[in-house]
Amino acid sequence: MVEVGPLIAAERRELADFLGTLAPADWEVPSLCPAWRVRDVVAHVVYGPIEPPAETLVGVARSGFRINRAVAESARRWGREEPAALVRRLREIVDDQRSPLFVTRTHVLADLVVHELDVRRPLRRSRPLSPDAFRITADLLANVGGPLGVVFAHSPRRTVQGLRLVAEDLDWTRGDGPEVRGSAEALLLAITGRPVERGELTGPGASELLDRISHRRDRV
Repeated sequence: MVEVGPLIAAERRELADFLGTLAPADWEVPSLCPAWRVRDVVAHVVYGPIEPPAETLVGVARSGFRINRAVAESARRWGREEPAALVRRLREIVDDQRSPLFVTRTHVLADLVVHELDVRRPLRRSRPLSPDAFRITADLLANVGGPLGVVFAHSPRRTVQGLRLVAEDLDWTRGDGPEVRGSAEALLLAITGRPVERGELTGPGASELLDRISHRRDRV
């Protein structure tokens, strides 16, 4: 059983080092998260896990108990902080063991891994994913449905249902049905409903998966 804590710490260090290389304009680039800039995504992964539960509940109530709206509003509020301060705070919480209200440390890891892609992808600054962090994240998110699916535009479990996913650069497979092959990064983006280029996924099930993503994004 892989411990999640050290993986979170490693991902935070890697992200902080990367953010330290960004130019001021990079922080204003739109991320893969609708209406969030790079700085908003970074602020979310910095402050989301350590927000006091009482503040989380107040924010959810203020947003009319719409979780996505509460999360988006808090990210944009935290995102007003200067980039240097966000990076400094990220380094300060590298080994922090807290997690947001209602979720686990495993969810913290998954959130961190996916949101780093939300930042890196638009900046065209990809890096190889940590095999352990990817497997834990992909296994967790591919099974997200029901009430937890509310944090996504559409349930990841339904997005990949009836398909067999195969990572070509890491030892990971999931599901049964027509096969979809691609890099770990491309598969994780697809699982979470983010845009993927058609050439990044191959196999008999690739077109079906891409169509599902496109259709559901159009309905958001």
